[in-house]
Amino acid sequence: MTTICLTGSTDGIGLTAARTLLDQGHRVLVHARSEQRGRPVVDGLSGDVDLVVGDLASLTQVRALGERLRAEPLDVLAHNAGVWVRGDAPVVTEDGFETTFGVNVLAPHLLTSLVAGHLTGRLLWLGSGMATSGRPKPTALGGSREPRQAYADSKACDIALALAWGRRLGLPSAAVDPGWVATKLASSGAPGRVEDGADTLAWCCTEAPLDQAPYWKDRRPEPVPGRLRDAGLQDAIAAACDRFAGLGGDRIA
Repeated sequence: MTTICLTGSTDGIGLTAARTLLDQGHRVLVHARSEQRGRPVVDGLSGDVDLVVGDLASLTQVRALGERLRAEPLDVLAHNAGVWVRGDAPVVTEDGFETTFGVNVLAPHLLTSLVAGHLTGRLLWLGSGMATSGRPKPTALGGSREPRQAYADSKACDIALALAWGRRLGLPSAAVDPGWVATKLASSGAPGRVEDGADTLAWCCTEAPLDQAPYWKDRRPEPVPGRLRDAGLQDAIAAACDRFAGLGGDRIA
C-alpha cells in the first residue's frame, strides 16, 4: 500500500484521482483549504482516507501542513491544487505575493522542502498546455500579473520545479499536463473530461516510469517546453522560491 497526499483534492481532477487511488487500495491523504471544506468530502469517500488541511495562500498554514505530513509515512506527494484569480478573489496572498504564484508555485515549493527528508517515493506537479506561453523571470517572481499570464507563468514554474526538485531529492519528480478539462478553474468550453486528466495523474502517482521522462500527458511522455529545459533557469526559479519561503542557503546539488 502506498500513502499518497493529493493537494487540492476536494473536487475536480484531485478528487477523481483520489477516488481512483482509493479503489486501487492505496492510502490517500485528501488535502483541503479548511476542515469545513474537506470533511464532508472525506466522509463521503470509501477506503483508507484521511483529511489534511492548510490554506496554500498562507505560508504559515503551509508550514503546519508540512508538519502534519511528516507524521505520516509519505510515499507520494502530488501538487494538484491551483488557482486562477477571477472575480473577487484576493489578488495577493497574506504574505504579499501575487496569489497565483503564491498558491501554484511558492506553496508547493515550500511544502516539498518541508517533507523532503520524509518523502520516499515520487513527487508530482501539475503542468498545463498554457505553460508554453509562460515567461517566468526568476528576478520578477511574485509580482503583479494579468491573470491569464500569471497562470501560464505559474505552470511554467511548476514544470521547472519538477525538474529542479528531482535533482535535489534524487527521487522521481515529474509534471503532469491533465489537458484542458471541464473543472471549475477551466472555462466552460473545455473539451476534455476530468476523468481523463485524473487518470494520468493517478497513474503517475503509482505506475508511470517517471525515470523515462519528466513531463506526461495522456499516459505518454510530453516534450518539456523549450526554455524550461534549461537547468540554469530551473535552478534560478528554485533559488528565488527558496528566498521567498525563507529557506536560507538551500541549493540544488
